[in-house]
Amino acid sequence: MLTLSRSEAHNRRPPQKDRGPIWRFLHKEGVSGYLFISPWIIGFLLFYLYPLVNTFYDSFTDYRLFGDPQWVGLKNYQKLLFQDQIFRDATGHMLLYVVLATVIYIVGGLGLALLLNRAFPGNHFFRTVFYLPSLMVGVAIGSMFVQVFQSGDFGLMNEVLGIFHIRPINWLNNYDQPIMGLFALVLVNFWFVGGTMLIFLAGLKGIATSYYEAARIDGAGPWQCFRFITLPLLTPVIVFNMIMTLIGHIQVFDTPLIFAGGGSGSIGVSTSVLGYRNTLSMFLTYLYQEAFVNHNYGYGSAIAVVVFLITLILTGVVLLVFRRSTTNGA
Repeated sequence: MLTLSRSEAHNRRPPQKDRGPIWRFLHKEGVSGYLFISPWIIGFLLFYLYPLVNTFYDSFTDYRLFGDPQWVGLKNYQKLLFQDQIFRDATGHMLLYVVLATVIYIVGGLGLALLLNRAFPGNHFFRTVFYLPSLMVGVAIGSMFVQVFQSGDFGLMNEVLGIFHIRPINWLNNYDQPIMGLFALVLVNFWFVGGTMLIFLAGLKGIATSYYEAARIDGAGPWQCFRFITLPLLTPVIVFNMIMTLIGHIQVFDTPLIFAGGGSGSIGVSTSVLGYRNTLSMFLTYLYQEAFVNHNYGYGSAIAVVVFLITLILTGVVLLVFRRSTTNGA
């Protein structure tokens, strides 16, 4: 019985039928990728694109609760950028808050990751303990920390300060130094460092141990290994964490709103969403006040557009700085 070689069998196969240009188009690699992300694209077009365009349009109008939007051009932006003292205060608060909170997230998360990346009994337990608090929602966190920063001897923070013989601090109702409410808001970020810690841990696991072994053979110490191996190879993770925390801090809303209502914002029977003397004014809480308390939707839309542009610019600055530092280091 004669047997055919593999090449002869392949040549005797019937030619595949051409399935048409549509089939060839759908099976292209780029088109397949877009098909996989098509649910997100459809969701964006249906639920996000129109609100974005409408917000941009409303920012050029005087739009109140009753009546149709009236075109005012750049008046909202002129008032916001050159005349609005509350927005200037909110910008200063955001600058202080974003810088300090980002330092806490990055330095604290990286420090915990370096400690918990070592092999010791119970390290997985401590990873879970530090990560779980970051899963709590902002409303619950804000309500809890209102109790933590209670004035007098009732708050947990003042109890801790009392151990070191430090007098109690009036955190949320300090009318002489209302800025203490903003510092209390910054301290809340220690609660969330577990999220960045977990991402840093994943980045540290991706660094091959052979680099450290070669460095130790050459006589490098722990600091040299951290500076010349860990930091350069961890740069993409640092950039990701910094951008995500930066965006999250610019959009902070729940905790300062609860702090304002449950602490320094309570004045008699009235409650300010921006805190006492606007010391807890943030971008989104000010947007909330203008759009949903004062029903000035046009001005609130202008705030939203400016906040979006600030976020976009700061993200670009972070990427540019890291790109230049990486290029110079190379």
